Amino acid sequence: MSGGYSGGYSGGYSGGYSGGYSGGYSGGYSGGYSGGYSGGYGSSLESQAIDVSRAAIAGPFQSAVLHPGTPGFDHPDNLKLWADGPRMTTCFEELFEGVSVTVNKSRKQASMRFANLNGNTIKNKTLVDLQGPDKDLLKQQLELVAAYADLRGDRGAEIIDQLTAPVGYWSAVLGLSAHRHKKTIQLIEITLALCVQVEMRFKHIFATLRPVEFSPQIQPMIPTPGHGSWPSGHATEAFAVAQMLQSFMNQARPGKKDGENSQVQLQRLAARIAVNRTVAGVHFPVDSAAGRLLGCSLGEFFVARATGGSVRLRGFDSARFVEADGSPKDFKLSDPLDAGAYSVSGPAIALPKADTLAWLWQEALKEWA
Repeated sequence: MSGGYSGGYSGGYSGGYSGGYSGGYSGGYSGGYSGGYSGGYGSSLESQAIDVSRAAIAGPFQSAVLHPGTPGFDHPDNLKLWADGPRMTTCFEELFEGVSVTVNKSRKQASMRFANLNGNTIKNKTLVDLQGPDKDLLKQQLELVAAYADLRGDRGAEIIDQLTAPVGYWSAVLGLSAHRHKKTIQLIEITLALCVQVEMRFKHIFATLRPVEFSPQIQPMIPTPGHGSWPSGHATEAFAVAQMLQSFMNQARPGKKDGENSQVQLQRLAARIAVNRTVAGVHFPVDSAAGRLLGCSLGEFFVARATGGSVRLRGFDSARFVEADGSPKDFKLSDPLDAGAYSVSGPAIALPKADTLAWLWQEALKEWA
């Protein structure tokens, strides 16, 4: 996915969660599309046998004799009628309506904006501002990438395993299971798809070179993805899912603060997933830092659209991602998201609820009752 988990929508690097929206997590967690668009008969033999059986028992056609209910027009409850794949596609499309990316070429800055397309007036509101790294910063960070290679022996198994979406890691933290939390895992899948759509646009805009392009000594332990390095897709996706799950778990058991109680582990997991990509030799620390900012913003956006909440304008300025003495700065989870290269500004920005996503959110909450 976008250098993240294999391409999601685009079917990119390594096949991701089984070809993104076409197969979910290898038909495993959440059943992907639960057979999705296929969902039909089990085999050609069964199809032929049913045809023979019908010819034997149907008799003369007697017109419509059953009385199915009529689904409501554009009603969220219709989602319960659909297979998992069409349901998630519908939720994603409404979630993403109104999202755009704009570019300021003179400042080499790009922003994610949102406009309520169903409002009385359509006005774009900026949610994320990003300023990418220059070559000098990347060259400075290269020594950190080289040093991280010493951890490959310890983290190699994780790095390879995390080439696909790390649902098992989130499951280990929260106790997610495919048979009990199907719709919760679908929320994760839609969050990942949102990240892919946005991060790949930014990756193309900034077209940041990879570490291997600066030194023959980096020698990545996995194939270098075929797209820009900044921001990191893995970091974006891991932090977005962490942000979403924290908010979700707080609502799943009101008053129990399960989201807050899981926050440390979810954030540490996201940071470790991000750093593993630097260990592997395919990302700079500044990639992970920007991915953290973007992921937290997208996670907040997802929750706001599912619940009718609000977000703040967040930004990242790569030029400020250096230590006070000018030495290369490493990615640190302890860095606050409102200081240094990170920023948060302006009043809260209210976002309209996406009805289909809100329906799925509420159905997922029931899985934790």
